[in-house]
Amino acid sequence: MQTAISSLLFKSHPLGDVIDLARDQGVSWLEVWTEHLWRDDKGDLLKRLRQSGLSLSVHGPIGDLNITSSNQGIREESIRQVIQGIEEAAAMGAKVITVHPGFLTGRQDASDDIWDMQISAFARFASRGKELGLVIAMETMEKRNKEVVIYPEIANQIVDAVNMENFGVTFDVSHAHTVMDVVEFIRALRKISHIHISDTKDGKVHALMGQGEIAFGPVLQALKEKYDGALVIEGWNRKDEMGMVQKSTAFLNAQLAKLQAF
Repeated sequence: MQTAISSLLFKSHPLGDVIDLARDQGVSWLEVWTEHLWRDDKGDLLKRLRQSGLSLSVHGPIGDLNITSSNQGIREESIRQVIQGIEEAAAMGAKVITVHPGFLTGRQDASDDIWDMQISAFARFASRGKELGLVIAMETMEKRNKEVVIYPEIANQIVDAVNMENFGVTFDVSHAHTVMDVVEFIRALRKISHIHISDTKDGKVHALMGQGEIAFGPVLQALKEKYDGALVIEGWNRKDEMGMVQKSTAFLNAQLAKLQAF
């Protein structure tokens, strides 16, 4: 497993600058947030990312989107934007793109109501990803109102229903901590394709690693048993971007070094 960082850790910086900032942290893997790309691209960023020498993954668009919305227009536009993100991920040479699952539109909705829309959307994403040589990974979400894909059993069911080799799960450590024991969550998941990692503190996700509630030693050991890829550090500290990146990166590197020692 290797340390990676999300471009959103440097949200206040132009994405073009984040390429160098990532290298300065000694990491070789950068996860590009699609909205970061869309905000800053002047026509050259896909090429610069492709030629950066960094291993790349992408976090697909999420702002105001819901791929299972009961509003057909919003649902179709959400799917269109995710497919655009998939195509741009392939164009920059990314290995995997994380996509958020759909969620309930209203309080009266039930998870069964959106099942067919969920499977249909992810089948489309996986098919397009297969054409482009890209892994599509559905993110496990935190426990909050209207979210559906929060337990490992649900994630497994969706992976089975889509049934495509290039479709799996982005396991989010901080999200899982709001739901159940993180190690048990990892052991229950059958197909982990990508990892997002950060701490949880006082019920808030994506906190600075090592200053929250998660015991990362057992978590990393459990991940090692079934995953060997990037661990993408997430989070954002408006007042101290660089400090959060440096501290989280140093903490994760130290944890991985301990893991290798045993």
